[in-house]
Amino acid sequence: MSKPAERVLASAPFFEQFSPEEIVQLATWAKFVRYAGGAQIFAEGEPATRLWVLVSGAVDLSYRARTLHAVNHPGHPLGWSSLVEPYAYRATATARGRTTLLMLPRDDLERYARENPRFGVALMRGVIGLIGDRIQTIRLRLIARRYDDEATAIRHLIHDNDDTLPLSSPLHKIAHYLEYRPTIDDAFHTLEKLRRHGDPTERRVAELCLDVLGNVRRELDFYRRLQTIYSTVADAPPEMDPESVRRLSLEAFRELFEDTHYRIAGRELLPAERGQIFIMNHLVNHPDNLLPNDFILTLDTHFVASMILLEEYGEAPIRVVRKCRPDEYGHQKFYDRLGYIYTYAGYVDADAADSATTSEDRRRFFFDSAVGYLVRGQNILICPEGTSAPTEQSPVRFRPGAFELAMQVSPEPLIVPIAVANFDRRLTRTTTAAAVHPPFRLSDCVTDPTDHQALLKFLNDELMPQFRTWVQEAVRLAANEPG
Repeated sequence: MSKPAERVLASAPFFEQFSPEEIVQLATWAKFVRYAGGAQIFAEGEPATRLWVLVSGAVDLSYRARTLHAVNHPGHPLGWSSLVEPYAYRATATARGRTTLLMLPRDDLERYARENPRFGVALMRGVIGLIGDRIQTIRLRLIARRYDDEATAIRHLIHDNDDTLPLSSPLHKIAHYLEYRPTIDDAFHTLEKLRRHGDPTERRVAELCLDVLGNVRRELDFYRRLQTIYSTVADAPPEMDPESVRRLSLEAFRELFEDTHYRIAGRELLPAERGQIFIMNHLVNHPDNLLPNDFILTLDTHFVASMILLEEYGEAPIRVVRKCRPDEYGHQKFYDRLGYIYTYAGYVDADAADSATTSEDRRRFFFDSAVGYLVRGQNILICPEGTSAPTEQSPVRFRPGAFELAMQVSPEPLIVPIAVANFDRRLTRTTTAAAVHPPFRLSDCVTDPTDHQALLKFLNDELMPQFRTWVQEAVRLAANEPG
């Protein structure tokens, strides 16, 4: 029966060119080493004295404190610089979670290579192949970065290997799978299968593809989590009340956002008392987040609701959302379960749940519902633009409804501005930001808030330009630049 080290080496593509006798000999020098998550395996610039083979877990490789890529394929070698002068590690290797490696001393490998020239030639061919794959991976990453499109890089890779790949290889489908969100999972399934069971060229190309597609894998995971959040809300048990569904939703979003890069400023400006109106600019949604039912979960509003308001007040705010159009069943199914306040824009069908049918009825219904929540000490979150815009153009003109609401309540609630940036981008590839700004009362800014023209002048001549400045400050906050 073969020993564990022999099985690991025999199954690793790097060692497949070695004879069974050579594998047995290598296994006599090999030693299993286990690391906890975050432990350093070797450091950039250190003397390279060992070749490593990944057994389980994953290893992050970084250069000058910048992560290059993760190695998570069992059997993949690490530290090839231990076999090439000047024998110094060219990157830092850190365990990502519990990780097991097989360690081979350089001295033993070099001595065996001198004694067995056939082994030495095979070893050097393997190292040259690793270096070639690394150069090709860097080229693919540069292509993907230039075009912001990994599918383009994968097309280049497949084209470069057309002369050696079988015509019937499933690799020819990968670029097409990557173009459509629901089939990206098929791309990874195919690549993982070929990496284990393909012919030598398919295994090598599949591993290169998986290396390049690290960001896409993270985006796929993000997308799956959005689908799960939608189903958790839309399919919540009928007996679960809206308040419980709101909390369940925001707790799931909080877990989602914790795995992204974000910055929050101004928490100290949040009012101590609840029952306030929070206003924020609303950013367009990235099309990659479109669910199969043509609904997109708005990430900026859910971020503010979960990461700021739920965190501060221990209670999910009441949001004001647009009533869905007749073709937006997925939209309505989601928001109906959350018990949010609807506003009406354009044509919508009146249904049995609507207690108001005329525009004036709907306006009165909105104010009555919102006032009721505020009086009961619940926060309301609203985007006063009534539409969305890219970060660079945000916000657009404010509508007066959120501010007229403030004058319907006694005592008058505070209006708390929160500026957000970068939620219109892929959250797996950017840093988002949200900044709370000083609360104000409308009556302190407009002499007569019931004067419609004076209110509009304040909103669009004073508040909106100020808000645009805040959004640009949020952009700099995300970039970690001075304000």
